[in-house]
Formats: sequence, structure tokens, C-alpha cells
Amino acid sequence: MKRQNPWLVLTVLILVVLTGTQCQSQVPAAPAAVQEPTAAPAPVLEPTAAPAPVQEPTAAPAAAQEPTAAPAVEATEAPAVVASKYNEAPDLKKLVEEGKLPPVEERLPEEPLVMPVVDEIGQYGGVWRRGFLGPSDANNYVRVVYDALARYNIDGSKVEPHLVQSWEPSEDMTAWTVHMRKGAKWSDGAPFTADDILFWYNDCLLNTDLTPALPTWIKNGDGSAALVEKVDTYTVRFTYQGPMTTFPTELAYRDGGDRSLAAFLPAHYLKQYHPNYTPQAEIDKMVSEAGAKSWIELFMIKATPPENPDRPVMAAWMPTTRISDELFILERNPYYVGVDPEGNQLPYLDEVVFKFFADKQVLNLGAIAGELDQQDRHIDMPNYPILKESEQKGQYRVLLWPTFGGSDAMITLNQTHVKDPAIGDLLRTKDFRIALSYAIDREEIKQAAFLGLGEARQPVPAPWHPYYPGDEWARKYTEYRVDEANRLLDGIGLDQKDAEGFRLLPDGNRAIIEISVVAAFGSWPEVAQLVAAQWEAVGVKTLVQVRERSLHAQMGFANELQASIWNNDTTGFPLTGAPQTDPRSNNFSAWGHLYRQWYGTDGKEGMEPPAEVKKLVGLIDEARLSSDPKQTELLKEMFTVWVDNLYQIGTIGLTPMVQGVVVVNSKLRNVPELVANDWPLRTPGNARPQQWFYAD
Repeated sequence: MKRQNPWLVLTVLILVVLTGTQCQSQVPAAPAAVQEPTAAPAPVLEPTAAPAPVQEPTAAPAAAQEPTAAPAVEATEAPAVVASKYNEAPDLKKLVEEGKLPPVEERLPEEPLVMPVVDEIGQYGGVWRRGFLGPSDANNYVRVVYDALARYNIDGSKVEPHLVQSWEPSEDMTAWTVHMRKGAKWSDGAPFTADDILFWYNDCLLNTDLTPALPTWIKNGDGSAALVEKVDTYTVRFTYQGPMTTFPTELAYRDGGDRSLAAFLPAHYLKQYHPNYTPQAEIDKMVSEAGAKSWIELFMIKATPPENPDRPVMAAWMPTTRISDELFILERNPYYVGVDPEGNQLPYLDEVVFKFFADKQVLNLGAIAGELDQQDRHIDMPNYPILKESEQKGQYRVLLWPTFGGSDAMITLNQTHVKDPAIGDLLRTKDFRIALSYAIDREEIKQAAFLGLGEARQPVPAPWHPYYPGDEWARKYTEYRVDEANRLLDGIGLDQKDAEGFRLLPDGNRAIIEISVVAAFGSWPEVAQLVAAQWEAVGVKTLVQVRERSLHAQMGFANELQASIWNNDTTGFPLTGAPQTDPRSNNFSAWGHLYRQWYGTDGKEGMEPPAEVKKLVGLIDEARLSSDPKQTELLKEMFTVWVDNLYQIGTIGLTPMVQGVVVVNSKLRNVPELVANDWPLRTPGNARPQQWFYAD
């Protein structure tokens, strides 16, 4: 018997509530709607736990299949294009006729990526208007281009080849061989080969000036770097000391839009800025002319596409202006590797134009007025009713794209805060963290900031996800228990209060907690103010600082934050990228920067983590080397340790608050109705915008 797609059920329920229909405000978890996947007999990739792939936006719920435990280990090569010849955009055809561009057959690889279309074959032309908030909003660009070697599909359940042709593991999963697309080219026409991966590995990853600490995904168990070797011009082998079961998901996470994440770089272009290839005197001259502080700063700028439109890219669109400009413009890449099933080179859309908005409120007004063609980022969920009311006038439609769980406004408590030693000691006290969680009235927050949507929960995956640890853990410490919060606070020595009723530290000073928050997403400042008032109700003086994102991030990386609010957008991906559950992740909202430093230096620097943190890390590392069903059980256990220690406190989850309310131009076609929405998926990049087009 086929089961209903719980994702679709959740979306329908959200729609009902948002449009004012009388129903229960709390979205039911419906764990019975989906059985846990059965274990694969062979080692598997990290499950994303999505329901069945979205085949057509109009598919009936009954047609949904049960989720599988994980994407397949081996990538499936794209089918050969059926067309007898390739076609191209009219503006490119004109350049070919003028002798300014090679024919399309010479620009495409021997076996291009054949990208399925959601509804129909499209037509060329048009501009995708999108809003952004300035240079600190670079991930807006990264999400749109999503130019990784591999990529997630629309519903997030499978990793597929993208810039590369295929990959296969060794029998013991310690070695992965990646086959590139023969004839693929950078946006300037230079060949895209194994040398571009080896340049990233040898000259950037292993260069401690550019990469002070190795990312977890490329490290062996002893902390050394995995071996990356060139087999031939279009083949690269990655070799680890132990099994690397999540390698394809890591390929899907390493996109070239951001140099810090890329696993490939344009060697032919960047060598001129690297001392391994260019005399230092020449580099010093370029550093001086650019006004940079060092060759490292110059290299980083030159390697980052949003900051340097001269840098060749592999994405479907290439920057022609800088992200610091009021209009950040991307134009079609004439060498993009993808075609539609009829041989039309993608993308269909000519340009992507990011318009600068001074703040999120003005951007939302622009969306309501129909000034944006597809926008999910920075659209506030509380504006959903007026967006729906204005659909016809603004000539757009509104979609809802759900996430994999977590908490949509999560409070991170910095476990390695040392700037104020007394506050740092409090944050590292488990009973203090539990008391803060019990002091939160999540029902008040749900009604005031979430339109009555979602459920009180800790930052764990959704109920239908394979790693879901169970209702007990999702709801642990989420009850509103003021008496218990007060008892716990008294019990840890905060039983003395000043004349205003605020608790005092042993030295007689007030215990003051500062929450840092940015206004870029959702109703986070409102949530912060509500939490502050609730904490003060139990005697903990709380200050809220609303900061610009770049300053918030700078303070986070500098280990200066005490408490901060973000969403746990990596919950469903605890082994991929920079999961917030792993203290070793290079993430500005991380809860243990000095723990990360300790692990990265083999204990020589930073702060040694306590036993429970070491247990958490041990479970993550064991899961990374395991196959299912053991991998899934280890990660379920990891989430119980995670929740039990409350390094991050959840408020409300399972809502479309963060980038889940989507505005789409009424004429824009091939935009899926339902898309998995999470940072590791680079949404809307996983919605395949290369095949979006405007109908006449």
C-alpha cells in the first residue's frame, strides 16, 4: 500500500492555517505516515530522508512513494541527449555568426549534463529579478548558481552528477574515483580538467596560509589530509585511510560559488596570484595596486566570483558586476555544461539581476508589489496573508517549500565563551541551560512570531527523517515550567537577587546574558525579545543586540558571542558540510569555537571539550565510517546526546519561516510546486533554475 507523502501533507496543512481556515494550529508530526526506511545491505550515503522525488508539481499525494534510507552509492550517468544537434540562445548564436564565439558543439562537453525539465521544454530569454541585502548576502548568489561537482535533486533525496560525469567507490569505500566531463570548459573557454581539482588540493587546501584548518570531509581519522591524485586529464581519485561513506554528498556541498567551499578552482586564472607559480615581487606589486593587505587577501578576492567578475566560473550564469554594486548582475555562461532533453543549451534565462534593498522590510514590499520574479530568501512568513491577497495584482503566485526539521529560531549557547569568565561558566552549566529552556513559553512565541504554525521542538530532524530520535527527544525540555526553571537556577548558586529581582553571580554582579540576532531572516528579532522577557521573568537579565549579519558573523568567528539566534538548517545533514551538531564545524553560529580549535590542533590550542562533547564527536566519527543500519542508529543516538545537553535550545520548528515562503512570477515556468528547502541543498539551486523560463 502506498502512503501519503508527509511533506505534501505538512505543506497542505500550513496552507490551510495561513489562509485562515479553522484547524489545529500545531502541525501534526504524523510519524505513522511514513515507515522508517529499511537498511541497505551495502554502505550508503548520508540519508536526506526526503519523501519520494517530486516528479511533477501536480502529482497527487497518493502517488508519493515511501522514502528510501539513502541515495544510491554509485552515481547514475545522465542519459544521452536525443536531439540530432544542439541549439543555443539567440544572443549566443549571433556571437557565433560574428566569429566571437565557437559553435555550441565545441563549447559543450562530449557528454553534456542532460537536465530534465519539470513541465515542458522552455524558450530562451528574460531576466530573473531577485532581491539581496548587500555584500554580506553573498549566499544569496551561492544558492542561485549552485555550481557543485554533484548536486541534490529537487526533493533532496538523491545526489546526482552535475559538473562531473560520474564517480564510483572502491569496494571498501576508502577510495573514490571521480570522472569529469571530457571537453567541459570554464566560462572563458579554458578546459575544465583534473588540474583544477589538483590546484585546489595542492596549492590551496594544503597551503596553511589559505587553509589554516582542514575541513572535516577531507581529513583522515588521524587529522591528516586525504590523498587526492590525478589519474588522467579527466579523472581524479580521492583516497582516505578509512571508509568515506558520505563522499557524494560532500561533492554536492562543495560549490564553486564560494572559494571556501569549492573542491575545484580555475588554475589557469588563479596561478597568477599564487606564489607557487608567480614570483613574489610580481605578486607584491599586484597586492599594492589592489590595496590588499597580503597576497592571501588578494588571492581570496580574486578567487571569489561575487567579488571578482573576471574570475572564470562553471555555473549557468556568470557575474558581470560585483556584489558591492547596487545591481549585481549575472549573465548566461556560454560554456555551461547542461542541455535540456532536446539538446537546447541551458540556461533558458538570459540574466539574473540582484537588486539591492536597504533592509528586509523594503525587499518584502518589493515582492508584494511584483518587483521580484522568484524570491524565497528574506521573505517574511508573517507577510504570507498579504502576499496571497496581492497575487493577482502583483502577477505572481506564492509557494511553500518545507525544510527537513530542526528549529526555525534556535538559541545557541556558546560553550567556549571566555570574554566574561563568569558568564562562560554559567553557559557551560547544564542545569543553567535546562532552566533557560524551561523558562521559554514556546506557545507564546508560536502565536506571536510564527502565525500559530509549527510545534515546540528541539533542533532534531523531522519525524519522517531516518535520524529522528523520537518524540521524547524532540520535545525534551520544551515544556513551559517556570517553577522548575527557578528551582534549577537557585540550585546552581543564582539564588540571590538585586532590588529589581535579577539574579546575582557569586561575586555580587548581575548575571546578564546577551542574545545576538540578525534581522535578515524570519522574525528572529521578535523571537529574541520574547525569549529575553521570558528569561527575565525568572530573574536572568537579558539584553538583545540586533546586528548586521557580517558583524554578527565576525563576532561569532571571534568567539565573542554569548547567545545567538539562527535556524538549524543542517539538522537533516549531520555528516555533510558544516553541521551545527559538530563542534568542529567552521560555522559562525557554532557553539564551541575553542573546541574546534582544540580538535584542529590536536589539543595544543583552544579548550578541551568535556566528556559529553567528546561522546558527541565520537558518535559522529563512527557514523561517518559506518554503513546502515548501524550508521542510522549511531546518528539517532547522537541526536539524543545533542538534545540532552542543550548546547542549542530549540523553540518552534516545522514551519516555512526561513526561506520557505516563495514568490514566483506568474509567467515563470518549470518552477516546482514543492522543493526541499535547506542550506546543504542550496535552495533554490536544487530547484534547477537553469530550466526555468518565461511563457509568452
